[in-house]
Amino acid sequence: MKTILLIAHFIAIATGTGMSIANYINIRIAAGEKGDRQASLVYLRRTLARLADLVIAVMWLTGIGLWWILPEAEQPNSWFILLVVFSVAMTVCHGLARMTAGRMARTGDNSLYPRMELLVSGVWMSALAAIILAVLAFET
Repeated sequence: MKTILLIAHFIAIATGTGMSIANYINIRIAAGEKGDRQASLVYLRRTLARLADLVIAVMWLTGIGLWWILPEAEQPNSWFILLVVFSVAMTVCHGLARMTAGRMARTGDNSLYPRMELLVSGVWMSALAAIILAVLAFET
């Protein structure tokens, strides 16, 4: 069971990392575009963000599942605690990015692109750290 959960966890982290890097590139390109091109990029970013909601939920569920099945002898180590910290940071950055995107959609305020870029960078940097920390935490 541990191996299956770990595989699902790593797939979710890899998927989330790839999607967040794609969104980062999308934001960089969309910031300089106007009209239909910008609208198309915004639509793509919204679609990826909705999928990212699911991916982050899978990360949390598989991560909690991995923690739940740890034998008593394998209590969480310091790597695991750091993994949780970066997972929380990733989730917070994603949530704030979604809120910022919603505000941009409602108000049409393109001056929020730098904030969005920073938050999405926080998502993928936290996800990369989580990959490293998951390997260290579960000694795979």
